[in-house]
Amino acid sequence: MWAWIKDKWELVVSALVVLTVFILGRKKQVAAEEMAEDIIDIKEKEAEVIEEVSAEEKLRLAKAHQKYINTRVALRKQHRAAQTELERETINRKLDLIELAKENPGEIDKILMEELNIAKLK
Repeated sequence: MWAWIKDKWELVVSALVVLTVFILGRKKQVAAEEMAEDIIDIKEKEAEVIEEVSAEEKLRLAKAHQKYINTRVALRKQHRAAQTELERETINRKLDLIELAKENPGEIDKILMEELNIAKLK
């Protein structure tokens, strides 16, 4: 057998090279398949997180809108029950501020700083 291997060493080396290339190619294919599976898992988890955050955001917006409506109703009741003009003006200003807060919350900080000299609310 050794005589045949010595005589056909080029054929043996060629076979070993082909076998090595096949094994390396197979390893890379397996690694690529694992990477693809990992990417699919990550995308699925990302979609779940986005859906969860979206649901939380909708809930937060619904709660904020409900608070806005409740505050507005309470201020309107106070306005009807107000006895002095100063109370009515104060309530009207509060109504204006909550309307503004509904559309542009950042504007409230500016108004509080300019008119009332309040830097932060706790």
